[in-house]
Amino acid sequence: MTDSPPKITADIRDEATALAAAVLSEGLSARLLGGLAIWLTSPSVRSGPFARSYNDLDFAVSKASSQPFRAVLEARGYLPDKFFNGLHGATRLYYQAPAGQWSVDIVIDELSMSHRLDLRRQLDGPGPTISLADLLLTKLQVWEINRKDLGDTLCLLADHDLAETSSKGEDVSLTRVTDVLSTDWGFCHTVERNLVKLIELWSAEPFVAAAHDVAAQVHTIQAAIEAVPKSRSWRLRSRIGERVKWYETPEEVRH
Repeated sequence: MTDSPPKITADIRDEATALAAAVLSEGLSARLLGGLAIWLTSPSVRSGPFARSYNDLDFAVSKASSQPFRAVLEARGYLPDKFFNGLHGATRLYYQAPAGQWSVDIVIDELSMSHRLDLRRQLDGPGPTISLADLLLTKLQVWEINRKDLGDTLCLLADHDLAETSSKGEDVSLTRVTDVLSTDWGFCHTVERNLVKLIELWSAEPFVAAAHDVAAQVHTIQAAIEAVPKSRSWRLRSRIGERVKWYETPEEVRH
């Protein structure tokens, strides 16, 4: 008697948990990112002023794991967007739940939005999501950041320690953050602007029972960014500053 194929769960949050666990059990270089990754790792986002609904699942996968990851999705009943995947499959994939409940948006090797975040060596961590430092960077790289992304980021910093490194995946690695930002002035500049917005939001809507003072967390990150030596290309680009556009404004890809 063969095992019946796994079924898509009724709640997207349960599905995020189940699908991320399936990826881990298969040993794939693929991890959850986006809002549901914050929900999975940061309890503060589950209630209070920044609790919200979710409409899609987001994953980052390595090129080598993209085909077996697709097989995991299709075994659960997800339907590929054949036209989109044929057109963009080298960098992105798109799947839909059969009843249209939600979608699965997949990036391959890197996240390219307002800035480029290389994830090729970041997809084999111990947890079901990309690292907390990378989750932080995926949110703070958004040039036109909104309350949703700020709220997710605020909850992440309210719930987790900062550390130089994070071998067990339970802390936000300052080294990972500064390694990325010390070589890319534009990315760094956007993050610095958004960190100021985080402090403003925390001042307006602090958590009573937060594990960490988000303003203090932000000040620590700002100090780490300021202290790290910058690359030559970072220093050269900083001289130009805002006179030249330093971020991308990608159009929404329609499926």
